[in-house]
Amino acid sequence: MWISSRFFVIFLLLHLDTTCSEPFEAHLRGPGFVMEPPGRVEFSNSSGGWLDCSASGSPQPTVDWVHADGSAVTEIHGVRRVLRNGTLVLMPFAAAAYHQDVHNTIYRCIASNSVGRIVSRDVQVRAVVAQAYKVDVEVLSASRGCTAILRCVVPTFVKELVRVVSWVHEPAIYIYPSLQGDGKFHLLPTGELLIHNLQESDESQSFRCRSMHRLTRQVVVSSPTRLRINSHRGIISPSVVEHTAHVQVSQDEGAVLLCVAQGCPSPEYSWFTHNGAGPLPVLSGPRVRLLGPILAIEAVTGEDSGVYKCTAGNVGGEASAELRLTVATPIQVEISPNVLSVHMGGTAEFRCLVTSNGSPVGMQNILWYKDGRQLPSSGRVEDTLVVPRVSRENRGMYQCVVRRPEGDTFQATAELQLGDAPPVLLYSFIEQTLQPGPAVSLKCSAAGNPTPQISWTLDGFPLPSNGRFMIGQYITVHGDVISHVNISHVMVEDGGEYACIAENRAGRVQHAARLNIYGLPYIRLIPKVTAVSGETLNLKCPVAGYPIEEIHWERGGRELPDDIRQRVQPDGSLTISPVQKNSDSGVYTCWARNKQGHSARRSGEVTVIVPPSIEPFAFQEGLAEGMRTRTVCGVSRGDPPLKLIWLKDGDPLPDLLGANVTMLDQYSSLLSIPSLSATHSGEYTCVAKNPAAEIKYTALLQVKVPPRWIVEPVDANVERNRHIMLHCQAQGVPTPSIVWKKATGSKSGEYEEVRERPFTKLLGNGSLLLQHVKEDREGFYLCQANNGIGTGIGKVIQLKVNSSPYFSSTSRSVMVKKGDTALLQCAVSGDKPINIVWLRSGKNTLNPSTNYKISVKQEATPDGVSAELQIRTVDATDSGPYFCRASNLYGNDQQLVQLQVQEPPLPPSVLEAAMISSRSVNIKWQPKTMGTGDVTKYLVEFREADPLFVEQWQQIEVKDPPMFNALIENLKPATRYAFRVIAEGSAGRSAPSQELIVRTEPQRPAGPPLSLSARPLSSTELLISWVAPLPELRHGDIQGYNVGYKLSSSGNTAYNFTSVAGDYDGGNGELLLSGLAKFARYNVVVQAFNQVGPGPLSEPTGAQTMEDVPSRPPEDVRCAALSSQSLQVSWQPPPIYHTNGLLQGYKLIFEPIIDDIQPSKDEVESRKTTALTMVLTGLRKYTNYSIQVLAHTRMGDGVVSKPLFCHSEEDVPEAPADIKVVSSSSQSLYISWLPPNEPNGVITKYSLYTRVVNGREELNNEKRSLPSQQAYYEAKGLHPHMEYQFWVTASTRVGEGKSSRVSSQITTNRVPARIISFGGSVVRPWRSTVTLPCTAVGKPKREWFKSDVALRQGGMHNSQLLDSGDLIISSLQLADGGNYSCQVDNGIGTDRLTHTLVVQVPPTAPVLYVTSATSSSILMHWKCGFTGNAPITGYTLFYRRTNGNTDEMQLSRHASSHELKGLVCGSTYQIHLSAQNKVGTSPTSTMLHVRTQGQSPGHPASTALLAPNSTSLLVRLHSWPDNGCPLLYFVLQYRAVTEDPDAEWVLVSNALKPQRRIVVNNLTPSTLYQLRMEAHNVAGISQADFTFVTLTKDGDPPPPEIVHRGHRGQTTVIFANMNLLIPSIAAVSGMFCTIIMVIVCYRHMLKNAQPHAEQANHIQKESLENRANSEAAQRERYYATIHKVSMQNNDKIPETSEDISPYATFQLSEAGGNMSQPHHGGPANTLLHSFMYHERALAEGCSSPPPAASKNRRRHSRKTEPESEESESDQDQLTSSRTESSNQHEGKIKHSIIYHGAQSSTSSDLSPMSEQKSLPRRGRSRYHHQQYQFSTNTTPRHHNSNKMNNNTTSNTNTTATNTTATPSTSSNSNKILSPRGGNLKSISSTFKSQDSIQCHIPTLVKSPSISTQQQKQFHKQQLQSSSNAQHSSASNSNSSSLKQQQPLLITPKLHQLEASNGQELMGLDGIGNSHSPLVACMPPSSQFRPIPHKTIMPAHEPPHHHQNHQPPHPQQQQQHPGTLLNPSTAMLSSKFFTAPTLPK
Repeated sequence: MWISSRFFVIFLLLHLDTTCSEPFEAHLRGPGFVMEPPGRVEFSNSSGGWLDCSASGSPQPTVDWVHADGSAVTEIHGVRRVLRNGTLVLMPFAAAAYHQDVHNTIYRCIASNSVGRIVSRDVQVRAVVAQAYKVDVEVLSASRGCTAILRCVVPTFVKELVRVVSWVHEPAIYIYPSLQGDGKFHLLPTGELLIHNLQESDESQSFRCRSMHRLTRQVVVSSPTRLRINSHRGIISPSVVEHTAHVQVSQDEGAVLLCVAQGCPSPEYSWFTHNGAGPLPVLSGPRVRLLGPILAIEAVTGEDSGVYKCTAGNVGGEASAELRLTVATPIQVEISPNVLSVHMGGTAEFRCLVTSNGSPVGMQNILWYKDGRQLPSSGRVEDTLVVPRVSRENRGMYQCVVRRPEGDTFQATAELQLGDAPPVLLYSFIEQTLQPGPAVSLKCSAAGNPTPQISWTLDGFPLPSNGRFMIGQYITVHGDVISHVNISHVMVEDGGEYACIAENRAGRVQHAARLNIYGLPYIRLIPKVTAVSGETLNLKCPVAGYPIEEIHWERGGRELPDDIRQRVQPDGSLTISPVQKNSDSGVYTCWARNKQGHSARRSGEVTVIVPPSIEPFAFQEGLAEGMRTRTVCGVSRGDPPLKLIWLKDGDPLPDLLGANVTMLDQYSSLLSIPSLSATHSGEYTCVAKNPAAEIKYTALLQVKVPPRWIVEPVDANVERNRHIMLHCQAQGVPTPSIVWKKATGSKSGEYEEVRERPFTKLLGNGSLLLQHVKEDREGFYLCQANNGIGTGIGKVIQLKVNSSPYFSSTSRSVMVKKGDTALLQCAVSGDKPINIVWLRSGKNTLNPSTNYKISVKQEATPDGVSAELQIRTVDATDSGPYFCRASNLYGNDQQLVQLQVQEPPLPPSVLEAAMISSRSVNIKWQPKTMGTGDVTKYLVEFREADPLFVEQWQQIEVKDPPMFNALIENLKPATRYAFRVIAEGSAGRSAPSQELIVRTEPQRPAGPPLSLSARPLSSTELLISWVAPLPELRHGDIQGYNVGYKLSSSGNTAYNFTSVAGDYDGGNGELLLSGLAKFARYNVVVQAFNQVGPGPLSEPTGAQTMEDVPSRPPEDVRCAALSSQSLQVSWQPPPIYHTNGLLQGYKLIFEPIIDDIQPSKDEVESRKTTALTMVLTGLRKYTNYSIQVLAHTRMGDGVVSKPLFCHSEEDVPEAPADIKVVSSSSQSLYISWLPPNEPNGVITKYSLYTRVVNGREELNNEKRSLPSQQAYYEAKGLHPHMEYQFWVTASTRVGEGKSSRVSSQITTNRVPARIISFGGSVVRPWRSTVTLPCTAVGKPKREWFKSDVALRQGGMHNSQLLDSGDLIISSLQLADGGNYSCQVDNGIGTDRLTHTLVVQVPPTAPVLYVTSATSSSILMHWKCGFTGNAPITGYTLFYRRTNGNTDEMQLSRHASSHELKGLVCGSTYQIHLSAQNKVGTSPTSTMLHVRTQGQSPGHPASTALLAPNSTSLLVRLHSWPDNGCPLLYFVLQYRAVTEDPDAEWVLVSNALKPQRRIVVNNLTPSTLYQLRMEAHNVAGISQADFTFVTLTKDGDPPPPEIVHRGHRGQTTVIFANMNLLIPSIAAVSGMFCTIIMVIVCYRHMLKNAQPHAEQANHIQKESLENRANSEAAQRERYYATIHKVSMQNNDKIPETSEDISPYATFQLSEAGGNMSQPHHGGPANTLLHSFMYHERALAEGCSSPPPAASKNRRRHSRKTEPESEESESDQDQLTSSRTESSNQHEGKIKHSIIYHGAQSSTSSDLSPMSEQKSLPRRGRSRYHHQQYQFSTNTTPRHHNSNKMNNNTTSNTNTTATNTTATPSTSSNSNKILSPRGGNLKSISSTFKSQDSIQCHIPTLVKSPSISTQQQKQFHKQQLQSSSNAQHSSASNSNSSSLKQQQPLLITPKLHQLEASNGQELMGLDGIGNSHSPLVACMPPSSQFRPIPHKTIMPAHEPPHHHQNHQPPHPQQQQQHPGTLLNPSTAMLSSKFFTAPTLPK
């Protein structure tokens, strides 16, 4: 029982608490600050401080204080207290009690209640401990006649707390701060005292400074200070001694900017603002006052913020300072909405609105707080805070805190309330089944807002009210409600469906579950049920007991349902929907039964009630006060009892309303209001209710009320510059609008509406706020209120402005000429009467009675008084300050009028350009006045500063000083102008100022380049040339050009641009466009650009690149066999973009794939066609062919397609090659045969035909078919002594072939020895095994022979004789090859068989030689050596740059030459070659060391390179010769030549890219400089020093002494550069040695020369082959490009035959120290490409100077003059015929032509058309028809060939150090020169004869005259020693001597083998240790053939492989002179050099 009582008590208490809190929550309101503490509080320790903080809210919030870290502020006894009202008190304290955490810290105020908590802004508290301090006086300047500045010096520790309040002028004159001063003394607001116009009398006066502590109010006075005046009255330029760098004020406050300058005379001040695009002068106005060093601005706004510049100037100069004014505009922070109610689970969104003066403020630093704690920034999106999924924890107070950069903070508060949320069940009970007796507890928990109420039902009815049931509920701290139902002793009748219902105003939720108690059926009492008509009735049977089998319902004795609206649910409840009153009212009975048949019944009554329905009603429109109205509320439907009541605005009608309610009947009620007033407006609701429902209907009643005053406006007075609020408020329905108007004239005149503007604010309540009221605001104001009801109301009031005297303009200056009358005027405004007094210097009152020169006038004006002071006959003593002082009842003011006696002004000074643009110049200047004259205007004069043409000055006027600047427009871009300024005043004009020279800025060029042309140089290059734009359209220095190009056929409109550097002087330009599409038309445009940008594009011009060979092979190559001897090949053309020209046709290249020892040379065939298909006929039968197709244009053959293999069809075979028939016994014959040589398919069988012949009679004919593998047959059982004939045919699948010859044999009893095997050629690779058969009949005796030498068993270490007679040879070597014969003999007969064994071995090394080299390519040829009895399958080329990696390249087996491209200029490459056949790879050829053309950069002439100016130096970089290798960059530095040898260098650039020119600036005029330059290319570096002298400042030549000093100090460049010094010495030494060598060689040649006419004739014959080979190779090249290195000393490169002088001699290419002769084993020179020819022989000898070179220049040649432009290329040479070629190859031979002039060499690269750069036709005729003739005739082209045959000799005897010549035996004395060991470069300079000779430089190759046997013998030795040879070669290479390096010949080591016929065999084994190079002079086109000499090296002499091999004695060398060779099979043109012949 005590448990039940406790639950009941808890239930009552909690229920009471819940019901009481419900209405309380509706009135909760979060805290808000009523008084928020300030952001900063300062106080002294003696006074203490306090911080007030109060807040409001419901319930009343509590106020607490916290520190910045959030910790609570506690009380400290005697130091800090927190009062109950929230005030924080900091009590006075002693200095020793100072605590930083108390007295210098940050506090925050916290206001909190049950809704939430808010925090205030940060309050910075600073307590200052009072300290004693002293102040001193500092005098900054004191000069007589000038201004003295006295400064009050305050100690720094109190400076910010102390201000100067006044100065004391002893003894007792106090000077207080003012904006203007009194003329003599001026105390500035910052504390400085200015004393003007110092005189001697001021020196005895003393001054003191009075200061006050801001917090303690303590006043400290300094000690007195006397002035010391400097008697010297000099000019002191101004200097700013004090200025307020940063002034920060709040909006609507006054700002004072201070700028104090000291100087003598006293400076004049000018103020400028920099807030706009440029500096603008500050002008006086209503709010702005200019008071000398003070700029005062009243009522500042945000627009006044910015940078101000104060300028103080006098005749000595000018000084300026910048000041920044910051206006702190107050900002307002508001959170929208400030109260937000959100349902649980919804989204809350707050926005922080930051405004200033009603306008939004930009992005600020915004922080969000929730209940005093900062939120993470994740919920903030800019100024918006979003709270998703709102829960109870989210409700509370939110703050938006805005922190400005200045440090102050602003905040706003908003409250988030939890909106209505329908209940949610958090916990519910479950169904239970129990026995009677125990206690039961059912629990439900729910959440919602408002807190829901939980009720319980049992089977839909209230719980039984007995003592066993106890209900209790309580609310958790989270707002959840928990309810319990406890049943102390459960009984059967307690069973049923229990339901808990949670409900609040937002919704309802319930949960139901059964409680089953075991027992008999029991039905509880059914209470009376009331149902609502039209709704659903759910009637549950309150049955108890368990289990229950069935439940039924009855009505009127009938079981339900009996209607479609009735339904019995499975749980036994009855549902009726919809309920009808008539049919559903009555008694219902429910009965229940269990399985045992026990049942229970109970009945209940159901009553149906109809809910009410109200008819709509409304009030009429337009009701006004005093009218009456009525309306009726009628219920059209509903059961009684009905109750009708009226509500107004949701509340019952108040008694004071005066409304009458009358019940017309029980269904209608009348509401009547007899007299309407404003209080009757509102919503009226009629409520009708009965037991079924409550219904409401609302209508709006609006009573229109005319406006009436709440606050009526009244007249007002206000002082000037003060604020006033004019109040005007009215009320009415609707709410009236307030409009203010101001009278334009008198009170009865017209009015205009007052609108919102600065200093005029219209408030929301109707009041008008006028700020900083001036006189213009005075007048009549009308306030009107109108709401549309009636005419409205209005009131006129008068506003009076009480004005003290004021001046619209403060200080004024009056200038008059000396002797004139000065009129000093002042117009004062203010309330009258106004008294005016004139003062001189602020203290002397001017009185006409005491001063005859003055008179005073005064007259009234509408606004005040106008006064005038006249001073007659003014002079300099009258100059000074005058004050017009005005006073009235409200105050006084004075105006300064400065009088200056005017004199002609001084010329302006400091003329400078403030802004320079392309067409305008803004110049500024400073006035240079002494205060005695006024400038009325300035005259700015300008003209072009052209030294050649002097223009007249042009003039503009500047009429508005003090703007000391002028904008001169319409100028020319990039033009030098001279400016000067003249000041003009009323007293005259000043002299002109100094001239200012200004160059206008450049503009983009306005004109395009001219004369644009484009012409092709090759298939991928176009040369673009143009002329610079017109000078007047350049608008600056042309820095370069943009060249744009695009394909004409391209749809793209954009050009591809390339920039070209210009020469800055408008010269012509050109650009080589490379990498273009072949045979394509391009459009080209050019635009010039300067430092500003690009100009317009030129008109496009078109050009087409040249044709080229196709770059792709034909596509889709197909092949089909038509027959056994024909194939059909078809293809498609190459892609159109790769044809590169007009296709002329196609070439078909085909060859059979056969495995012969050496394929015949005519196997590779080619055929041409223009069709896309071709039938090849006459082919080998049943043969696989390799087929390739290429397309060709007129330029040559294109890329060949990949090999396509195609097989011809089978055919009938040829006859078997041979047949043998021998007798094997008396009755058998053995037949054997060989397969056909041409099987023409796969042999399928053999047919053996047999015929028996008896005499001439054929007895029998027989045919046998034998398998294809069988090549023998033994016919047995034959008749003796009969003749048998046999023949064989072979068959393929096509058919039977031809028969062999018929072989007959007669059977005999005696069997002679016969061999049935066949002999012939046997081919085997080396190191394999071969079996040579020798099968015989007759049981003979066998013998084997090799080359007629009998072989015995074991005679050969690798051979074996078998019993069967076969010979087996294993490990085949080359020496095993030869003829092997087998001989058989049995006494009856003998037979012999021969096998020719061919052993295939790897090939020998090919002979490699280089025929030409350019700067980027090397062309080489090779001759194949011994092929190793197998066809060559390919070559491998190895090459590497010195110290680089080795690269290799696979070449075709048909190739005999190759050109390496893309090489590095001026670099040495190592090249060697190997050949491959099917057996293996040959040793590599001799390593060749080849250097590409090009050298390190040369040195230009100083005059061509440098062009000095006064302050700059022009360096023409394009004049620097690159010597064949393009320049990479320059290093440029300079220094002035001084006495100090270690003067530092000034680096201009260490990586200057090549360009036409560069300008070095910032030089000093008339100064000697030293310039050091380095030029870098890939070949090296060249450095040169130059001296130059800059011109004078005026551009004149420098003084002679400086020039002479430069000549004395200049060092010759060649001695400064070791790269030139060393080669020069070496060249002189080499020339001297060469002369001696040539003399010795000549004598030796005469002594040893012998005629060899026969050999010469042979050579002449071979020359014809060389010519054919040269022309064949010539067709392989079609394009080339000449690149010429720069020449020096104005040298030119000869380019055609006409260019070459007949007297010119040419040198070979650079010998280079890095090239060695092959016989040293070192690098071998390969540059065999220097040539020369003469139009006629020399007539004068070497002493005659050569004639001048041709004037025809090429575009790649260097300029000979610094400013000359390159000429155009020779069109004739570019377009000449391809047939005009010499006997050299097309393009593969690159000639290095060196003009024999002052300098050494010039190289040429491939020309655009190689044949165009070769010798002309007449040169060819000489070489082709005069192969060997040399003569002294001056017209050698007319020599005849007969002389050649008769007069040539070929016997040359050479040594290692001598040059051997072969004189002719005839009178012509033709000579052959063979330089051996000498330098060919220097030969031409040593001959003095008139004769000229031509020497052919041979390359060593295999001679065709050597027999095959000799080749084999030599190659055998080579293979056995290949590894040793290679090792020896490397060793010899390392030990080579550089002293003997010669750059002329590649002469690999030779082995000379003596053949049987006495000829020499020349072989190459890759070892470079031969005795000497083999060099001889030969006819130009002769071929390399061995020419016998006296002594031949024996063939058996082994090669020299020792490293310590010593060269033979010279005598031995004479005995073994070597062999002269001729390149009979080399596909290259001959190389010549020419020189005068030796003297006789």
